[in-house]
Amino acid sequence: MSFCRVQRVTGRVAFLARRSYQTSSAANARILATDGVDEVCINIFKQRGHDVDFKKTMPESELVKIVGEYDALVVRSATKVTPTIIQAAKKMRIIGRAGVGIDNIDVKEATKHGMMVMNTPGGNTVSTAQLAMSLLCSLARNIPAADMSVKEGKWDRKSFTGIEMSGKTLGIIGCGRIGQEVANCAREMGMVVKGYDPVMTAEQFAACQLQRATLDDIYASADFITVHTPLTPETNNLLNETTLSKCKRGVRIINCARGGIVDEAALLKMLESGQVGGAALDVFTSEPPKEHLRPLIAHPKLICTPHLGASTEEAQVNVSRDIAVQMCDVFEGKDYFGVTNVSYLMASTQVHMKPFMQLAETIGAMQAQLNSSAKVTQVALKTMGGRDANITTKQARQLLEAQVLKGLVKHSGLGLQPDMISAPAMAKEAGIVSSISEEAPELRGSQYWNLLSVEVLRDDGTSSKVTGAVFGNQPHIVKVDDFNDLFAFKPEGNFILTFKNEDRPGAISEVLEILQRANVNIASMNVARSIAAAPSATATALCFMALDNDVSSAALCALKNLSFLHNVAKIQLQ
Repeated sequence: MSFCRVQRVTGRVAFLARRSYQTSSAANARILATDGVDEVCINIFKQRGHDVDFKKTMPESELVKIVGEYDALVVRSATKVTPTIIQAAKKMRIIGRAGVGIDNIDVKEATKHGMMVMNTPGGNTVSTAQLAMSLLCSLARNIPAADMSVKEGKWDRKSFTGIEMSGKTLGIIGCGRIGQEVANCAREMGMVVKGYDPVMTAEQFAACQLQRATLDDIYASADFITVHTPLTPETNNLLNETTLSKCKRGVRIINCARGGIVDEAALLKMLESGQVGGAALDVFTSEPPKEHLRPLIAHPKLICTPHLGASTEEAQVNVSRDIAVQMCDVFEGKDYFGVTNVSYLMASTQVHMKPFMQLAETIGAMQAQLNSSAKVTQVALKTMGGRDANITTKQARQLLEAQVLKGLVKHSGLGLQPDMISAPAMAKEAGIVSSISEEAPELRGSQYWNLLSVEVLRDDGTSSKVTGAVFGNQPHIVKVDDFNDLFAFKPEGNFILTFKNEDRPGAISEVLEILQRANVNIASMNVARSIAAAPSATATALCFMALDNDVSSAALCALKNLSFLHNVAKIQLQ
C-alpha cells in the first residue's frame, strides 16, 4: 500500500482551536493597586470595566493573605513582590509596575508561574532625565554646598567656584529613552555627548544624533558620566575601583538609575583621593541607606537625593495612567506594550500567527507522545518562509518555540499546565534544552510556502522529526521523519492514533476492525511510505488517524499485539 487517504465527508469534527494566551475575561478582572498609585490609575480600571481595590503599602505577611483573590497587581517601588507572594497569587496574570525599574519584582518566579511583568517605560522619562541634568548642574556649580553655606550665615563665593558645562564631555552609559533625553538636554547646553549602549546599532545612534563610544573611550574622555541602565549582573558595580581609575581625574559621576551600578565603597575611596571630583546619587544599594553608607553620604563632594527620579506630579500621573491603560489593553487582547519578561507576546496578537501557534503546540504534543516511554531531553526548532506571516523573525521563532514547549511539557506526564509564558521556564526546569536555528537550508525547495520543523532527542537515544505547514489558514502535518507524502495530514479532534505497519494489502483492515469493535470513529486518515524505502514486500508505511473519540486501553493493547504494527501511539491534543 503506497498511499492511502480516507476522510469522512460530512459531520467532520473541527480542528481543536487553542486559545491564545488570555489573562482573564476582557471585563471584570479584579485588580489590587498598592503603593499610592495616582487616582487616575483607579479611574481608568473602573471606566474599562474592572474591579479595583486600593491598599496602602503592605508587608509580605499581610499581602500574601489576600493576593490570591486578584487577577492583577499594581505596585510602585515600595512593595517587594517576592516568590512567596507570587506563589500565593494563584489567579494572578499580570504584575504591573507603575514606573520603569522592576528589581522589586522577582521576574524569574513570575515567569515560571505564567505571569506577565509590565512596566511603564515612557512615563517618567522626562522627570528622570531632568533630575539627572539638575544634579549635573549642581555638581558643576556646587549649588547644595553653597546653599548650606549661606544658610549658615556665611558669604563665601571663592570656595564654590564651579565650571561651565559648555564644551565639556558627557558620557552616557545606557542610551534608551532617558539616556536620549539627557543627551538632548546636554547638547542644548553646549556639551559634547558620547554614548555607550551594547544593544543599540550604529544606525540607532546616528538616528538620535549620539556619538557612539566604547566604555573605555568614555572613561578616558568624559568630564561627567551619567548611567541610565537597569541593574543586571553585567551592570552590577559597573563603576568600580578599576573602572573609576581609568577615568579622567576629577570626573563627576551621576546615578539616577539603580543602586548598585556604582560601587559605593569604591566611590568613597575615589572621592577621598580626588580621582572623582564629585558625585550625585539618587539611588543606593539599600533604601533608605544603611549605616555603613553614612561616610559616603556625609562626604562634602557627594550630592544625595532620596530616589526622586519619578517624583514629579506629572510623572506620578503618567506612570499610573500608563500602567492602567497597558494592563487593560492586555485584558482586552489588544496589545502587550510594556511586557518586560516575554518579548514575543506582541507576535501572538497577529491574526496570521494564530494557525502557526496551533501548529507549534500540536507538534509539541505529538513529540511528547510519539514515544511516551522515553523523556525528551533536547528540542531543535527550525522555520522557513511565511506567505501571510513571516515566521523567521526572532519574535516569531521565540513565540513558536514557546508554543512547541507548551504542547511538549503539557503532555510529558509531568502533571504541569504550562501556558505561553511559563512553558520555556517549565521546560528548562524539567531538563529540556531547546534551541532555534537561524537558518534552515534543508527546508528550502519545499512545495509549501512555510514550514515549521521540530526535532527531539530522547534519553533512550531515539529521535523524531515532525514538520508542519499552514495553508488554508489551517495547520497541517506534512512530514514525519522520512515519511513525507502524508498529503498534508490535518490533525482533527482530540485524539490521534499513529503507527508504522508492514506495507502490504490488508494491513489497515485489521486495524479498522479493532477500532470498529471499540466503537472508535475515524475523522480522517493518512498513510505514507518512507521516502528512503524502495517498493518491496517488507516496506514500511506510517499511518496517522484523527479520531472522534478516545481509544480504550484494551483496544490500544490489541493494536500493539498485532505483529505487523510498530510504534503504536495514542496522541492527545487537548
